Amino acid sequence: MSSKRNFVSFLALTVLLLASLACGTSTTVSPQPTNSNQEQVQVEPSKVPEATKTPAPPPTPTPAPIGLSRSNPFLRTDLVSAPNWDVQVVEVKRGESAWQDIQAANMFNEVAPEGMEYLLVKIHAKSTYTDSDEHSISGCDFDVTGDKLINYTCSMATVVEPDPQLDARLYSGGEIEGWAAYLVAQGEGNLMLVVDESFNFDSDARRYIALDDGASLKIPSDLASIKPTDAGKDRNAPAPKNEKIITDDWELSILDVIRGDEAWKMAQEANQFNDPPQEGFEYIAVKVHVRYIGTEDKPSSMDGTFFKSTGSAGILHDAPSVVDPSPQLDISLYPGGEFEGWIVVQASVGETNMMLVFEPLFDFSGNNKRFISLEP
Repeated sequence: MSSKRNFVSFLALTVLLLASLACGTSTTVSPQPTNSNQEQVQVEPSKVPEATKTPAPPPTPTPAPIGLSRSNPFLRTDLVSAPNWDVQVVEVKRGESAWQDIQAANMFNEVAPEGMEYLLVKIHAKSTYTDSDEHSISGCDFDVTGDKLINYTCSMATVVEPDPQLDARLYSGGEIEGWAAYLVAQGEGNLMLVVDESFNFDSDARRYIALDDGASLKIPSDLASIKPTDAGKDRNAPAPKNEKIITDDWELSILDVIRGDEAWKMAQEANQFNDPPQEGFEYIAVKVHVRYIGTEDKPSSMDGTFFKSTGSAGILHDAPSVVDPSPQLDISLYPGGEFEGWIVVQASVGETNMMLVFEPLFDFSGNNKRFISLEP
């Protein structure tokens, strides 16, 4: 009996346990496997609706290092440690004040050309060269630029500066303080002094110091979208005289062409020591408008050596050695800067189909070479 009761008790306990499981009293739920007809939907991150995405914050622009570009020049009061020199601007005079000092310095100094004015900058310079040689320092180791985007060099202001002049040869540790003279456009803003040591060809040697409070200049944004054209690449199909030429770095337009005796007269007026054309040749004076469209924050020069001429004789004529009429096409421009001036080329007397040949110096690729008709 005892064993039977035990069996019945065990059987009852088993039934109760099975009933409990069937009623879901267990707290443990096993995940059910998914069969092949029930695909799970997983949303890839790239498929998340735009409205649910968190927009990424805009990148923080990195400011240009101070003094290495026109967009972030040193302050006028800063002591600037440029390569090989410590430099500080001491005083600045401009316009009538500068002209009075220049006129007093030398009676033969000429008044500024129309539309221009003098700028005097007193500079303190200390040699930081590490060698034992002497090194020259003068106003020609500095340039000036502003919102006309012209790089004004010392050679543009051919005057005797007031005393003390910035002109010395210094050993390491030697110092000098003196005046340097420049020409700038009347009323031009954003003026900066450019530390640009002569014969220092390091790409990062140039330094910029604001002469006007808050001076800052950027490369025009439109330059990046300008593309060179093929007009004038072929000598057999020169560009028309009235067409704008676009190369990798320059835009050019011919404004005027004067040939023969009148061109020789212009050369005589430009400089009494200019020689007349060689026998069998004649001069052609050409007024050219140029715009520098490069996109690096540094100046590029343009002058008459970039031009030659050719025509029906099939000869490439070098430009004659003459002083060009004023204003001469001899300029250094920052990106976006423009200028117009005269050059003189030559042709055989009576030669027809004359073309101006534009070929920048050291352009070994030939990509910038252009032929432009000088005839209607």
